[in-house]
Amino acid sequence: MDQLDSLHALLAVIDHGGFAAAARALNTSPAKVTRLIQELEQNLNARLLNRTTRTLSLTEAGELYAGRIRPAVDALRAANDEVTTYNSLPSGVLKVHSSLDFAAAQLIPRVPRLGQLYPQLEVDIQVADRMQLAPDLEADVTILFSRQPLPSGDFVARRLASTSGVLCASPQYLKRHGLPLHPQDLAQHDCLIPSSKDLPSTFMLAWVGPGEVAPFEFRPGAPKFHSNSPEALCHAALHGLGLVGMLSAHAEPYLRSGALVRLLPDWIGDRWEVWAAYSGRKHVPRKVHAFLEFLRAELGDPQRDPWLV
Repeated sequence: MDQLDSLHALLAVIDHGGFAAAARALNTSPAKVTRLIQELEQNLNARLLNRTTRTLSLTEAGELYAGRIRPAVDALRAANDEVTTYNSLPSGVLKVHSSLDFAAAQLIPRVPRLGQLYPQLEVDIQVADRMQLAPDLEADVTILFSRQPLPSGDFVARRLASTSGVLCASPQYLKRHGLPLHPQDLAQHDCLIPSSKDLPSTFMLAWVGPGEVAPFEFRPGAPKFHSNSPEALCHAALHGLGLVGMLSAHAEPYLRSGALVRLLPDWIGDRWEVWAAYSGRKHVPRKVHAFLEFLRAELGDPQRDPWLV
């Protein structure tokens, strides 16, 4: 253990630029730091640091030694921290970044159950107007959506589920305009589409019913209500202004309550993968582990869409 203390002292001196600063970081005295470094150099029979009254630098042997020991010391520190907290309940603030739609439909309703499991955990959910396509590494966890493999980066991503585009309408709208029975019937309906130049003019629906049916491409007509906000379009559909395309993860609470009705259940739109991304550092906080395991238990098989109802 004395040698381990010496290794910590050496790295602290390097990182903080001096013996006094290292002592403050280690909550000990400069004299003890000096003694630990001297004992380490004696055991190695090599000078590791060049010391003058004004400067401090690594010798060539010191650079080699510090480079070799740092990964091992970091790994040992992480292992100690992880084992120390393994049996303790998660605590502190869990910062989650998500799109507003997913947070409202899937995360916030689950916070009470998460709180019952982990009463010492606080949840801070920060939302964006659009689906998150890249992780925010200032958060503990970012909920990502992707149709393509995720890009590599300094993060780890765990797949949570898949979600598919579905068509929905309110019961009052269907009472007035009738129920579409085939995608070709959509031309007779107001289809609420976000007003964005980035969206294509046509959309593809894939058949998921029995047998084989070719995909159907349809071109929505101009609706009487416009918005660039998917959330606003959802509320427009709730008030009977037209049909709306939503991801199943966002539509599921409205479909379950009956506020919206799923149309053409044998057809789906684009399929997206839902991921939980977190920092790629080796030591993952207990609260992050707990949150990810909670979502896995809630959502089930990550290969399927748990929200198709």
